[in-house]
Amino acid sequence: MLVWAVSIGAFLRWIFKRCKTKLKDEIEGNFNPTFAWSYEFENLVIGIIFTILFLGLIIIVFFS
Repeated sequence: MLVWAVSIGAFLRWIFKRCKTKLKDEIEGNFNPTFAWSYEFENLVIGIIFTILFLGLIIIVFFS
């Protein structure tokens, strides 16, 4: 599985929750899922979307 994307998604979720939870719990997926069948999959989706947006922004800034 794409461990880097899950880690990025967990970190972003932790930031969005204003650091009120433990980062370890976010990474391990110790919470109930909100929009998919597992918390790990949700972190994966968030991580992939963020990575695509971030790379797109870099491409736009440096190559336009």
